[in-house]
Amino acid sequence: MHRPARLGQHEGMSNPITPPVRHLWLLRHGKAASDAPWGGGDRERPLTARGRRDATALGKRIVAGEPILGMEGLRKPDLAICSAAVRTRQTADLLIAAMGNRLPLDSYQSLYQADTDLVLQYVREIDEGVKGALVVGHNPTIFRLVWELIGGPVDDAGDGSGPDGRAALEAHGFPTCSLAVLAVDVGAWEDVARGRARLVGLFKPPY
Repeated sequence: MHRPARLGQHEGMSNPITPPVRHLWLLRHGKAASDAPWGGGDRERPLTARGRRDATALGKRIVAGEPILGMEGLRKPDLAICSAAVRTRQTADLLIAAMGNRLPLDSYQSLYQADTDLVLQYVREIDEGVKGALVVGHNPTIFRLVWELIGGPVDDAGDGSGPDGRAALEAHGFPTCSLAVLAVDVGAWEDVARGRARLVGLFKPPY
């Protein structure tokens, strides 16, 4: 699978972020129209006005000040990847524009209708020098990936993994333009594995 060279809490959650750590931002695309224009298929469905508003508002909030999203120690993404579907690409483009257009973005046809294994493969191929990465995708895959990554053993409860993290995720829900921020204490992205992440932030519109 070809890659460009550069790939080489509910809100207010107080789980500590202790560096060094990598941050994985998992974002569901914004609200999309029920039909594509000119008879297009599901892949061509664009964002609605609400979807565009939510993506822009989130981007502005990310760069609104320190600490980022009110979370001490959180790293902003150094790169973004997204599905090449219209609604995911529009979500990523609007968010990045609101952040000041300084975030590299790559979109992939294979991330449309991808399962969690494929998304995780992309994550594992991110360059070691990247400390924060954003993935913009579709449900149910994005929700399931968050669920799987924070599914640690029972004795991890209380730090945003295991049953407590999953309970927070279930209670919060994951509507369109929801964002989960995970802390992954690994030496390289290739070591990211299910049950190895902590849920440190969980956000949903309005932003």
